[in-house]
Amino acid sequence: MSLIRTIYDRLPEGVKPALRDLRALIRLVPGTRDHARTQWVKSYTAFQMAERDTLFRRIAYFCHVNRPMEGYYMEFGCHEANTMRLAWKHSRFLFNWTYIAFDSFEGFPEIADIDQQEIWAPGKCATDEIEFRRRVERTGMSAERLHTVKGFYDTSLTEALRDRLQPKKAAVVYIDCDLYESTVPVLEFMMPFLQRGTIVVFDDWNCFWGDPDRGERLAWAEFRERHPELRFETFHTDGMAKAFIHVGGGGGAAA
Repeated sequence: MSLIRTIYDRLPEGVKPALRDLRALIRLVPGTRDHARTQWVKSYTAFQMAERDTLFRRIAYFCHVNRPMEGYYMEFGCHEANTMRLAWKHSRFLFNWTYIAFDSFEGFPEIADIDQQEIWAPGKCATDEIEFRRRVERTGMSAERLHTVKGFYDTSLTEALRDRLQPKKAAVVYIDCDLYESTVPVLEFMMPFLQRGTIVVFDDWNCFWGDPDRGERLAWAEFRERHPELRFETFHTDGMAKAFIHVGGGGGAAA
């Protein structure tokens, strides 16, 4: 595969679109290996969404049992609006949450050396802000309940924004940043919004082959080292995601 990629990369740019179109057509032909592979990949998407649906049901049940768990549902990384719609699906009749979507709405930033992996590229996983809002609002969420914060996290997560959102706390912080460089500022930004029972979810915990020195895992380990006063317990683990409960410590210990 690496040899094919090398040959492809060396082809004239004018030839590449035709080859991509041909590959796309081959994938539609039943009985071919490419067609079978495409079908398997689609099945993984359905499996992933079922796993996420289970996670959000567990979150809603936890917040209901430990009521009142009110405040923000904060989501960092909102491509395609899938998880925001699941959050609304499982919480809309139980809680009076305010839903905040933090995203560049332009895809990934430049990929730093520590986050290099074949699946990541600048601009990948981009969903337009207007399209994102349209998808969410079609599920019944009012425009007043949904807030979007556009920009890359190293510039958008400002002290002024944090002050404006306080003193309300977060019921759920859903982190779908993939990259170490993107996760670091998110964790520092979320800290004053923690209350007793806040659920912190890492959607891509096992990206980078589950390496604890990469991605969201590394950012979380460093965050815990910087803030040993914060106490967390494991809430949920599946094939790719991991979630924790904030149980105390820091300025947001009281619910």
